[in-house]
Amino acid sequence: MSRAEPRHIPPRKGTVSPGSGGGDDGGTSSLLRSTGSVAVATLTSRLTGFLRTVLLAAILGSAVWSSFTVANQMPQQVSELVLGQVLAALVIPVLIRAEMEDKDRGQAFFERLFTMSLVILGAALVIAMILSPLLVGWLVGKADSKVNEPLTQALVYLLLPQLVFYGLSALFTAVLNTRAVFRPGAWAPVATNVIQISTLVLFYLMPGELTLNPVEMSDPKLLVLGLGSTIGVIVQACIQLPAMKRAGIKLRLRWGVDDRLKHFGGMGIAIIAYVFISLLGSYLVTPVAAAASESGPAVYANVWLVLQLPYGVLGVALLTAVMPRLSRHAAEGNRNAVVDDLSLATRITMVALVPVVAFATAFGPSIGRALFNYGQMSVDQANHLGTAISFEAFVLIPYAMVLIHLRVFYAQERPWTPTFIVLAITGVKTALSYLVPHFVEDGNRVVELLGTATGLAYAAGALVGWILLRRSLGPMQLTNVARTLIQTTAVSALVVVTVYAIMHVSVLQRLDKSGPLGALLYLAIAGVLSMTLIYALLALWRVPDVLAILAPLRRVAGRFVPALRPAAPSAPAREREPAEAITAELRLEELERFASLRQEEITAQMPRIADDIGLPYAGQSHVPRRSEARADNPTTGLRYRRRGAFAVTEDDSARSTGPAAPGTGPMPLPSTQPAEQSGPPAPLDAFDDAPRGPQLIPGAVVAGGRYRLTEHYGGIRGLQFWQARDINLDRDVALTFVDSEQREPVPERGAQISMRGEGPQSILSRTLRLGRVHSNGLARVLDVVRGSSGGIVVAEWIPSYSLADVAGTHPSAIAAAKAVRSLASAAEGAHRAGAALSIDHPDRVRISQDGNAYLAFPGTLADATKESDVRGLGAVLYALLLEKWPLDETTGRIVTTGTGTVSGLQQADADANGNPVEPRDAKSDIPFEISAVATRTLEGGQGIRTAATVQQLLDQASVVDVKTDLLAAVRDSPQPAASQQPAGSASASASAAAAAQAARPTPPKRVQTGKRPKNVPLLVIAACAVVLLLIIGLTLLISSITGGKDTQSSVGSLYPAGQSSSAAAAPPAAPGIGSPVKGTGVALVDFSTRGKDSATNIEHVLTGEDPAWKTDTYKAGPAFGNLKKGVGLMVTLDKAVSLTGGSITSPSAGSTIEVRTSSKDTVKSVDETSLVWSGTIRPGANDFHVSAVAPRAKYVLVWITGLTKVEGNDWYTTINRVSFQGS
Repeated sequence: MSRAEPRHIPPRKGTVSPGSGGGDDGGTSSLLRSTGSVAVATLTSRLTGFLRTVLLAAILGSAVWSSFTVANQMPQQVSELVLGQVLAALVIPVLIRAEMEDKDRGQAFFERLFTMSLVILGAALVIAMILSPLLVGWLVGKADSKVNEPLTQALVYLLLPQLVFYGLSALFTAVLNTRAVFRPGAWAPVATNVIQISTLVLFYLMPGELTLNPVEMSDPKLLVLGLGSTIGVIVQACIQLPAMKRAGIKLRLRWGVDDRLKHFGGMGIAIIAYVFISLLGSYLVTPVAAAASESGPAVYANVWLVLQLPYGVLGVALLTAVMPRLSRHAAEGNRNAVVDDLSLATRITMVALVPVVAFATAFGPSIGRALFNYGQMSVDQANHLGTAISFEAFVLIPYAMVLIHLRVFYAQERPWTPTFIVLAITGVKTALSYLVPHFVEDGNRVVELLGTATGLAYAAGALVGWILLRRSLGPMQLTNVARTLIQTTAVSALVVVTVYAIMHVSVLQRLDKSGPLGALLYLAIAGVLSMTLIYALLALWRVPDVLAILAPLRRVAGRFVPALRPAAPSAPAREREPAEAITAELRLEELERFASLRQEEITAQMPRIADDIGLPYAGQSHVPRRSEARADNPTTGLRYRRRGAFAVTEDDSARSTGPAAPGTGPMPLPSTQPAEQSGPPAPLDAFDDAPRGPQLIPGAVVAGGRYRLTEHYGGIRGLQFWQARDINLDRDVALTFVDSEQREPVPERGAQISMRGEGPQSILSRTLRLGRVHSNGLARVLDVVRGSSGGIVVAEWIPSYSLADVAGTHPSAIAAAKAVRSLASAAEGAHRAGAALSIDHPDRVRISQDGNAYLAFPGTLADATKESDVRGLGAVLYALLLEKWPLDETTGRIVTTGTGTVSGLQQADADANGNPVEPRDAKSDIPFEISAVATRTLEGGQGIRTAATVQQLLDQASVVDVKTDLLAAVRDSPQPAASQQPAGSASASASAAAAAQAARPTPPKRVQTGKRPKNVPLLVIAACAVVLLLIIGLTLLISSITGGKDTQSSVGSLYPAGQSSSAAAAPPAAPGIGSPVKGTGVALVDFSTRGKDSATNIEHVLTGEDPAWKTDTYKAGPAFGNLKKGVGLMVTLDKAVSLTGGSITSPSAGSTIEVRTSSKDTVKSVDETSLVWSGTIRPGANDFHVSAVAPRAKYVLVWITGLTKVEGNDWYTTINRVSFQGS
C-alpha cells in the first residue's frame, strides 16, 4: 500500500533526545498525579517560607531585617555560583546517564561527584569567609549607607556555612530524583522553614536586647538568630540521608573526575558566566538600596519574593505542560513547532499574569499593609513595601518571557546566548539604578523605583531574546499573541480601575485602614471581585486561551454546582446562529490531564467556512467531556445529527444508562430541522445529494476550517490516516478519516445506527468508546466529527516513528517486549470497556519516543474483536523481532506468509508447515518466552486468548534490564544521551530515547505505591480551604500578639517600649485609647549656650520624608560630649489634648528619649515641661503609651538625653518621624 512516509528530523549531535529531557505532557502529568505529596510539600513550603518572611519583618524591624537579608543572601548566591546551576543544567543529566549505563547504577560516579562537590563547596566557604569583609563593606559599608555594617558582618560569619549544605542538599535531591524518590527533597525546605520560624519565636521570647552598639558576636540573641537559621539549612541536607540509605546510595569519598563531565566544559563555563553576571548585577544595586534607606535592601529583595508567589503558582503551573514540549521541539530543530509552542506559552503567560499584574499595581499598598503591618513594621513601612510592589509588579511579564526564551536557547545548545541576555539585563538594571538617586531625593521612592528599573531591565532582556530568536528561527508572525495581549490588558485595566474606584469610595475602604486583618479582608474582596470579572469578560469576549483554561475548571466545579458545568444549550431555547459560528467547546488538553476524569459525549456545532461542501464534516462533533466514572462502565445512547442542524441535547432523546456490550442494539435517528440560510430553506436531501469527497492533500483544511492536514500516514479498508494541525488550539492531532470519499449512502430519516454495523456511523460510534481508555498504548480520542455519511476521529498526536522504521533498526527482544506490553495494556482496557482496538495493519501502530507501541489512528471496524486484537499484538511483536509482518494486508485477520511487502515490512517467511517461522528459529538470541508469546498469539483460539495474558507474559519476560534493552533511533549514527524522563504510567515506559537513540539501556521500572486518589478535584478544593483557614488563623494569631499599625490606632509592638521611671510600676494604657493628633509645626529646642544643633530637615519628622533629621555629631560618649544635657523637638499640635501615646521612628538604637508636654511653645528649661514617658530607642517604630492621665497641652517636647554610637567615636541620634495620640 502506498503512503507518504513520515519525515524524521533527527536530534542534533549531543542534544537530548525528544522526550528524554522534559518528557511529554502526559508523562509529566502522570508523574504529578502519582506523587501528590510533592504538590502538597511545594504548597506547604511556599506557605511556611512566606510566614518566615513576615515574622522576620515583624520581629526584627526594618533595620535588622535589612542586615539579615543581605547576610542571608550571600551563602545562597555563592552556592548557586559554584555548584547549583551547573549541577542542575549539566551534572544531573550525566548522573542519569551514568545510573543507566554503569553496572553499579552510577554509584562510583556519584561518589566522585560527592567528593568534588565537598571540595568545591569547602573551598568556596573558606574564600567567602576571607573575602566577606570586603563584600559586606561594598554592599552596606559605604559612607552613605544606612544599614548597620557590623551587624551585617556578624550575621555573615554565622550564616555563610549554609552554602555547603545548600549545595549538598541540591546534590542529594538530584540523585534521589534519578531514583524516582521525590518526597524527601520536596519536604526538606519545609523542615528548614519550620526550624527558622521556631528560631524567630525563640529570638522574640528571649529576654534582653540585641546589642547593636557595639555589635558583639557573643550576644545570645545574635547567636540564636544566626546559628538557628544555619541549623535549619543543615537539617535540609541531613533529612534526606535516610532516603538515600534506603535507595542504596552510599556517601563515600572517591577522587577523580568522570570523563563524561569533561565533554560539557564549555557549557559549564557559559552557565557560570551567566550566574556570575546575574550576581554582579545584584551586588551593584544593593549599595544603592542600602544608601536610600535602612530598610532598602530588605524591601528590594522581599518585594521580588512576594511577586514570585503568583508566578510560581500560576505561571509555572500553566507552563508545566508547554515547556518540556518547547524544549523537545527546539532540540529537534523543528522550527514551526517551536514557533507554535512560543505562541502558546506566551499567550498562557499573558492570560495568567496580566490580571495579577494589574491588580498588584492598583492594590500594592493594601498588599503591603495586609502582609507586613505587624510588630516592628509600622503602617508607613508596610505602605512603602506595598508601593514598591506596585512599582515592580509589571516585571512578571518580561521575566516570564525571558525564561521562555532561555529554555529555547539551552535546548538548541546555544549556552552563550543566555549570557548575552543576562548581560543586557544587568547592564540596563545597573545603569537605571544608579541614575535613580540623581533624580529622586526621597529614599523610600528610590527603593521603589529600583524595582521599576529591574522591570525595565527584564523588558530589555526580553527584547534582546526576541531579536536573537528571530535570527535563530526566522520571521515569526504571532498575530494571536498580540490579540491576546491587547484583549487581556484592556479588560484587566478596565476591571481593576473600576473595582479600585468602587472599593475606594465605598464603606469597604474602612477595612483597608483598620489594621492588617481588615486590609487582608479588603484585599480578598477586591481580588475575588477583580479576577472573577476579568475572566468572565474575557470568556464573554471568547478569548480562546481563556475558554481553554476555564473549560476543565468548569467541569470540576460542575460536579458540585451543576449549573457551572459546560453543556450543550437546549435547542428550543437557543437562538439560531450563523453556520460559521463556533459553538464547540475549546479545551486545553494539557490542563485536562491534571484531573482524574472520564469522557462523556456532547454534540456541538463545528465551524463551517461559507457553504463550501467540499470541506468535509463541517456539521457536528461529539466532543469528549470529563466527569468521574469507571472506565468499564461506558455510556451509550449515541445520537447522530445531520450536517447543518442545531445541536442535539439530552432533552431530544433518551440516553441509555446501563453498560453496553459491543453489540448494542440499534438507536433511533432523531429528526432535525434545516439550518438557517441566506436564501429559501433548502431541503435536507439537498445536502445529502450534493457531491462529496474532498481531496485530502497536505495543506487542505477540513472540519470547517478546524484542522489543516500536514502529512499522510497510509490507510486501510476505507480509512485514511493523517497528521493535522488543530488551528484553534495550536497543537498537532491524528485524524482517521472514515469513508473520506463519502461513497456510503446517507442514512435515511429515522434510520437506526447499529453498534455492530459496518457503515461509517457505526465505526464512529464504536470508536467513541475508546475515549474512556487511558493508556500509553492508545492515542487518546479527543473528538469525533460526523458528516452526512462519513466522519473523522480526532486523536492525540504523539511524537513517534513508524513500526517499519523502528523494526528496521533491529531492536533487542526485551525492548520489543516492553514496547508491545503498553499496547497490550491498552487492548485490555478497551476490552474491559466493551470495545476493541482493531490492531490490523502496520500503518495504525507507531512507536513513541518513550519506546511504547501504541495505536496511533483509532477507528474500530465491524470485524474487530478481542481475538483479532490479540492476534494483532502478536503481529506487532513479530514485526519488531524479525522486521516482517505475519498478517494479510487486506483484513489483518488472517495469518499469512509470502514475499510481498505491507507498508515497508516484508511478509513473514514460512516454516515447513506453511506457518510463519518462529522468531527464535530465525534469531537464536531471542528469549524463548518472548518468541513463544509472538507465536502463540498468532495461533488464535489454540494459543493465547486475552490481551491481559499477553501483558503479563511480556512483563515477566522483560523484567531484567540488559545493556541491549533499547529501540534504536531511525538515523545514521547513535549519539549519547544526556537525560532521562521518568515514566509514571501503569505500564513502565521503555527508555525515553528508546526510539531515538542507540546503545542505551532502559531505565528501571518505577514502583507505584498505592492507587491514585479518585477525588483529586475534591482534595484540591479541600487543600485550598485548609490553606485559606490557616492564613486567616495565622493572621489572627499575629494580630493578637503584635497588633497592626495604622493611622487610626497605635498598638503594642513585638518589642515593648521603654517605661517612664516615674510610672514603671503602673500598667500601660490599653492600646488604641485616644485618636491621632496632627502636628502643625516643629522647632528645635536647645538650652545650651555652646552652639545649637542643626535644624536642617527638621520638618521631615512630621511627614517621615527623607532625609531624616539628626543631631550634630559628638565625641566621647552619649552625653553630648558633656557639652549639654540634651536636645529636643518641640511639636505644635493642632489642638490641646491629653496625650495618651504616640510613636517615634528612629534607627538610632540605644538613644534615650523623654516625651514631655507644655502649655506654651517657648520654655526656658526642661523643668518647665511635664514628663509623660521615657525610654530607650530600638531600630524602627517605637510606640509609647502614657500610663497616667497627662495634663492637657498643645505642645509636645521630644527630648533626647542620650546619643547612639555610630562609627568610630562618633555619636548622634536620627529621628525619622514622630506622631501622637490624645483625648
